[in-house]
Amino acid sequence: MARRPAQRRPQAQRISVRFTEAIDALRRRLALGSEEWRALESAEGATATRAADEVLKAVTRDLLEAVLQAVEDGTTFEAFRADYDRIVTTHGWRSPRGAGWHAQLVYRMQTSLAFAAGRREQAERLEAARPGTTFGRLVTVGDHRVRHAHAQTHGIIRPIGDAYWQTHWPPNGFNCRCYVQVVTAVMMRSAGWDVTAPSEPAMKIAPDAGWGLRH
Repeated sequence: MARRPAQRRPQAQRISVRFTEAIDALRRRLALGSEEWRALESAEGATATRAADEVLKAVTRDLLEAVLQAVEDGTTFEAFRADYDRIVTTHGWRSPRGAGWHAQLVYRMQTSLAFAAGRREQAERLEAARPGTTFGRLVTVGDHRVRHAHAQTHGIIRPIGDAYWQTHWPPNGFNCRCYVQVVTAVMMRSAGWDVTAPSEPAMKIAPDAGWGLRH
């Protein structure tokens, strides 16, 4: 019988900087109303009785607070995982797809959302200081897991204040790993980049269903 290859342990994911705007974004998410929390939970496929729904809301809030603590402290995923295990044990809840998968998902998605929101705030502040000099360049991670539609939008450049970013600032779908590279007019000239024309076919590609108009 062939031996099964040993599973590789995920490497520690450390948050390298204390990103004030990202922390603020997480704090705003903690201030959401109950209906908004229910919408967040339904995105993860949550179906439960009213009693179970209350447990899930408590778990979600506690996990988001743990992510906030991780961003504030610049800690690793392993430290968050310890908090994750404590939280779900305290509430007597478990993910149908397993703790390891769910912990990674929560950590990756919530930190990505927070850092994306923080990056946008920084970009808008740069544009306000020097109008017409700051642009966003949509970037994918470039591997085989990138969705075809997302790959087609790679490299789109639009002014930071453009309406395009109202619907297309990543994430643009569940577990989306795209991000916006903030560039200046000087950087664009140096790289030989041009602003993407509104008539370009890629500009017509919509975010995944259920995403967009979130900001």
